[in-house]
Amino acid sequence: MPELKQNRFTRGRVAALMTEATGWALLLLGVALAVRHLLGTVTLPGLLAPAAAIAGGLFAILAAHVARAVFDNAQDTRAMRLAQRSAPSAAVKTSGLRAEPSLRRPSAP
Repeated sequence: MPELKQNRFTRGRVAALMTEATGWALLLLGVALAVRHLLGTVTLPGLLAPAAAIAGGLFAILAAHVARAVFDNAQDTRAMRLAQRSAPSAAVKTSGLRAEPSLRRPSAP
């Protein structure tokens, strides 16, 4: 079985880390602006900038987590594909049920 490289999608993971760090910075900036504004006079237009910064930060954190989940799923799918490629048979027999489908391509006739 080919050796599975554990650190895949390095550039994507670095980009996700930078996106998450930016999101946390935006979130903290938005909270600081909101606290500063709440200590003074409270107006709705004055709270829009902190609310937008908080929402943008939360969205960036969410996007980073989604990116990491996609990378993890791709890595796990690749590992399953490599494991199946090294399996002796094309289909796995189950007791009393249909054979599980295979990802192998049919051979040319």
